[in-house]
Amino acid sequence: MKSIFLIGDSIREGAPGSEGYGVYVKEKLAGKANVYAPDDNCRFVHYTLRYLHEWADNIPKEEIDVVHWNNGLWDVLRLFGDDPLTDLDTYSIMLKKIYKRIRFLFPNAKVIYALTTPVIEELAKPEFFRSNKDIERYNEKAKEVMSECGVEVNDLFSLSKFFDHSLYSDWVHFGAEGSEILADKVIEACLKEG
Repeated sequence: MKSIFLIGDSIREGAPGSEGYGVYVKEKLAGKANVYAPDDNCRFVHYTLRYLHEWADNIPKEEIDVVHWNNGLWDVLRLFGDDPLTDLDTYSIMLKKIYKRIRFLFPNAKVIYALTTPVIEELAKPEFFRSNKDIERYNEKAKEVMSECGVEVNDLFSLSKFFDHSLYSDWVHFGAEGSEILADKVIEACLKEG
């Protein structure tokens, strides 16, 4: 039976009014795979790097077969009209550091990086804003980094790019149906051999 560790923001964990894809991955793989995940929103790249060791503390690190990971929604966040929380160059550097830490903590695991999902921009408030243009730029940078590192990319962005607004629970997060569709894509990537 495979062991999977899911690292990610509230698209994975869930948010008020929505369950993230992680809930459905665990549910659908019950009895077929061991699925672990932090009881925390992994937020932006600096936060993920800082807490990764602690999240890994209570799981069998050597037995983890797959680490499915994402960062991005917090990194592109523009508060009160400012630049994104994490600039693009820093994002690139931090992704490499997180990857290195994952390799150290989970030496036997295949690593999969999930691209950041789109938002419904017109519902965003100017003081708490994310743009799909930024998300696409950060996704492109992530693809470059993952290519350098030899990491498979799970393109959740393309999958959800044309989701009807009814699949969202708010302007960023997905409702049950949307999260379940994402979960199926995560499961497919995690169970794929090779």
